[in-house]
Amino acid sequence: MPSSASPSTRRRRRLRTAAATLAVIGLGVALFDWNLLRRPIEHIVSGRLERTFRITGPLSVRPWSLHPSFSADGLSVANVTGGKAPHLAAVGRLSFSVDLRALLRGEWMLDGIELDGANIHLEEDADGKGNWLLGKDSGGSAPVLRLGTIRIRDSVLSARLPSRRTDVQLRVASDDTGGALRFSATGRWQGEALDIRGKAGSVEGYLDGARPYPVEASGNIGATRFSVAGSAANLPDLDGLDIRFTLAGPSLAPLYALTGVPLPATPPYRLAGHLMHSGQRWQFDELDGLVGSSDLRGTFQVDRSTRPQRLEGRLRSRRLDLSDLSGFIGARATSGQEIAPRPGKVLPSRALGFEKIAAANVDVDFAIDDIRNTGLPLEAAEGHLRIDDRRVTLAPLRLGLAKGKVDGRLELDARSQPAKAVLDVRATRLQLRELMPGTESRNFTSGLLGGQAKLAMRGQSVAELLGSADGEVAVAMTGGSTNRLLVRLANLDVANALLTWLSGGQKEDIRCLVGDMTASGGVLKPRTLVLDTTRSRVIGQGTISLRDEQFDLHLRTEPKDGSLLALRGPLYLGGSFAAPVVRPEPIPLGSRIAGAVALGLISPPLALLALIETGGAEDTPCAALLAHRRETPAKP
Repeated sequence: MPSSASPSTRRRRRLRTAAATLAVIGLGVALFDWNLLRRPIEHIVSGRLERTFRITGPLSVRPWSLHPSFSADGLSVANVTGGKAPHLAAVGRLSFSVDLRALLRGEWMLDGIELDGANIHLEEDADGKGNWLLGKDSGGSAPVLRLGTIRIRDSVLSARLPSRRTDVQLRVASDDTGGALRFSATGRWQGEALDIRGKAGSVEGYLDGARPYPVEASGNIGATRFSVAGSAANLPDLDGLDIRFTLAGPSLAPLYALTGVPLPATPPYRLAGHLMHSGQRWQFDELDGLVGSSDLRGTFQVDRSTRPQRLEGRLRSRRLDLSDLSGFIGARATSGQEIAPRPGKVLPSRALGFEKIAAANVDVDFAIDDIRNTGLPLEAAEGHLRIDDRRVTLAPLRLGLAKGKVDGRLELDARSQPAKAVLDVRATRLQLRELMPGTESRNFTSGLLGGQAKLAMRGQSVAELLGSADGEVAVAMTGGSTNRLLVRLANLDVANALLTWLSGGQKEDIRCLVGDMTASGGVLKPRTLVLDTTRSRVIGQGTISLRDEQFDLHLRTEPKDGSLLALRGPLYLGGSFAAPVVRPEPIPLGSRIAGAVALGLISPPLALLALIETGGAEDTPCAALLAHRRETPAKP
């Protein structure tokens, strides 16, 4: 029989039914024991993680809100089979709320997160596989996760990673006011002792990239001390870093193991600057500091999006102590201590760091205003260093030397072992007086000196490279003068040397100096070695061994004037580079003296006849020799 109730009556009945249903549901929810869901939740999560998940404490839900909240005590995730720690993670209490409106958009927005007494243990097995690799890959896209406020109390993250020589404990706790995080890290990182303290801002609003996340930290990794203060735009990925930093330590070389940036061994350093990091690019600006007693300024970029990584920069030094760069040629250990040469040697024999050459491609411009501690009158330098696939090119290289200049290039190919190298340098308008450190100006005036060297080499150290050199070396000079006393003594010209000394010293004009030497297997042999003055000519013969670091040169003086008492040498330059020896040749000098003694037995005045120098040496054809050196450049 059809109902006789009016439409309004039926509507009121439906409303009353709905209200009653909601009341029953609400009462059921209010009276529901949420702990009954612990086992189903454990089963679902354990299946997803492929390891046991447990909730041993109470589970509670407050559903009546657009931001329902959840809390649970005694959560744990079991470690992998064979793991050393009993759990991957154990949490005393976890609570959070979910934004339902964001959930309808496909986003998980978690807010009001509180983590109390969390202990997380990350470790690797014998094959280097991490225990944090959870569950199966579903192949689908990960849900969007956004986080709001986070408070952490008395929580510890430990990481034991043998493949990375790392064993670290990170302790984190929130301030009671403001929610800022304070943290400390101790243990070992890349095999180096680690001790870091710092603080970071409240996480609210930062993790989703809405604003930069502030962070401060200081401490040490091994002997390297550092401090940072700035912000990160994306905290989970540590991306968008914008920080000021200071860095100090006994040597830059240990930073290679920590950062992967190939740096040489140096004396103690301290640096400050501005670091920005985005994606795979690290930008160092406003670099300012000291390495040893040398200052350093400039910019530096590291791009790790390529393999190998790429380094670019522009560096400048107002004052450079050359000994601070000895690590580039293997004369300094990784710790920063200088390595003494082998007994009796001066060339560095430590293998160059070719593994660092392979670690990065490099493109760096540099300029040096003032160079010190070289033993040479070096004044300034500038150049361009490139490393491309283990091929090193230093070109152009320009040096200010002895009021003149040196231009050249160095190429080193480390793709083969031993490495191959080519050195090609040219010197122009060097002043002779400036090249004689410690020599008084009355002994030399400024003759102009030039030269060229082109050498092909192979080896793993500076000593091996020079000890294998093949090529040519040439020097030439015109003009200038020297103290006549030095020329007389080179001929052991006693009589004229005495007169020159009594007269207070006189100038001896230099017509030319020409040295033309071949290099073969690390041994230099003069083809031409002549010093020609107005009164004498000095001719050199012998060898200079870069391989054995030995001199074996014979210098014979041919006077152009006469002398009543001249032993005529020749002089011998021998010994090692570390301890050279200059002495008269024993056989020719001995024969001259023996002749004088024999004549003296006949009649004492005749003893002087063997020591009288009659002169007669011809002028060296300087113009022809100098023209020959200009027209025939050295070839390897």
